[in-house]
Order: sequence, then structure tokens, then C-alpha cells
Amino acid sequence: MVNKKEIKKSAAVLARRIILGLSIIAVIVCAIFLIKSYIIEPYNNRNNNGAGDIDESNSETSQYDGSEDAVQSKYIALLNVNPDFVGKLYIDAIDEGGLNIVQTTDNSKYLTTGFKGENTRYGTLFVDYRNDIKDFDDNTIIYGHNMRDGSQLGSLSLYSDIENYKLFPTIRFNTIYKNYTWKVFAAFIINSQPEDDNGYAFPYLTTNFPSDASFNDFISDVKTRSYFINEAVDINPDDKILTLSTCDTAFDDARFVLMARLVRDGESETVDVSKAKVNENQKFPQAWYDEKGETNPFKNAEQYHVK
Repeated sequence: MVNKKEIKKSAAVLARRIILGLSIIAVIVCAIFLIKSYIIEPYNNRNNNGAGDIDESNSETSQYDGSEDAVQSKYIALLNVNPDFVGKLYIDAIDEGGLNIVQTTDNSKYLTTGFKGENTRYGTLFVDYRNDIKDFDDNTIIYGHNMRDGSQLGSLSLYSDIENYKLFPTIRFNTIYKNYTWKVFAAFIINSQPEDDNGYAFPYLTTNFPSDASFNDFISDVKTRSYFINEAVDINPDDKILTLSTCDTAFDDARFVLMARLVRDGESETVDVSKAKVNENQKFPQAWYDEKGETNPFKNAEQYHVK
């Protein structure tokens, strides 16, 4: 005769074993995911970021041939690793070792592609496909992820503190053709979606301006938005601008932006930070005020909108 109690007991034991087995599998899967996300990927990102690099303490800029478009010899190794390589970005406040920069025909590939071509959430910093790195546009744009471990452009928001700006007022963006130093003049929060600022999106990703007046209006608006102001770094329509853009957590689809201008021929690379001051009347997108529960004093000030 079938013992129902024994059957129920056996079924219960089997169920517990199945649950235990599934739990162990779930733990293993989670462990693999965590190891991949927090150990393997960060390691690969750090390793690949300097792939094929050399010691750049040597300032020699000799070139591998005599042509006008000759590549600096120190970057040949990186070009051999990735032909999309266009230069290195040095932001001492973030990474003294420098960050590899690439450029391709669109602005999506390197959001999820590492320097060696691997699929990774870290991506690779890249120049806007519209820009020309041989003959700079009015505004050259570099994009990069804001990673929780501070890698890529994850620590760019350090520039929201004027004291950090004073410590690191210059950055370097060396192209494969030439080395360049840039003087930082602004850092701000911006919206990427018009609905986050009363239907308006500040055109900070403009690469070229139709007139000197439009350029001046643009720079004026940038300064209104910046955490700090330093009149010691003047900007005119003949200058070249470098813009770094990354995500920010101020609100959904927010961006943190750093802007710098190219050091002019014959100009000192030194920045007089004694003239830097906190912007006491800083402009933010509407979504920022909404998150803070504050009134936007610029909401109806159309003169602040660059058309």
C-alpha cells in the first residue's frame, strides 16, 4: 500500500533540493556577473586605455615621415592597435596617465566598444564624428561615460568645485599630429532633452558658428551656466573650444560639461586662478530647479537662450 506521508515527504525533500540547486545556480550567476562587472571589466578598461602606449615624458614630437599629415611617432603603436585612434586626453584631476580618444563615422559605436574592439559598458572616449582634428572646428567635442568607479569621465564633475578648478585649470588634448594645451573656462550642468528646460536645449554641441556674434552669444550663455567664472581666460571668435560631455545624475538625461579654449600661439600656458570666482547667479535647466524644489529665475528670460 502506498504511504502518502512518505510520498509527501519525498516530494518535499525533492522540492527543497531543487530550490537549493536553483539558489546555488543563482548565486554562481550573480557572482560571475559581479566579478565581470567590478573586477574584469574595470581591469580591462584600465589595461586597454593604455594599449600600445609609450612613455610620454619624452616631449619629442618627431614624425615617422616628412609629410604634412605625418603622425607623431609616439602614437604609431596605438594606431596599430586601433586605426580609429586620434589622440590622448590628459585631465590631471581625473587620470594623469591619459585617456585614449577615438573617432569614427558615427557617435554610437564607441558607447559600447572598448579600445581593442571588445564589447564593454565602459566604451571609449570619442570625438564627435563632425569634427576635424587636423584643422580644429570652432568647437571640438569629446564624449565619454560617467562610470561609478570614476573611470572614463566619471570624475569630471570635480570641476563643479572652484577649488578643484584652481588646482587643475588646464587640460591637454594631444592629437596624433600635434600636442595641445587648453585653458578651462567653464563647467556646467545641461539638459539633453528639450522637455527638461521648458522646451529648450542649449546648443552646446554646436561645432561651428555662422558669425562672430553667434559665437559671442554662445560663450556668454556658457559663462552664465558655469559654476565658476575666470575673466583671466578670455575667449574671442578666433579661439578654438574643446568641450567634454558626460552623463550626470542631477536629473534624468542630464549632462556635465567642461569647456576649455586652446592656448594661443605665443601665449603662456599658465592660468591666473586668483581671478576665478564662484558664479553666484548660475543658470541651470528647469529640471534642476524642479529636483531642488526651487524657482527658476531664468524661466522667462528669453535673452539667455542662444538661438
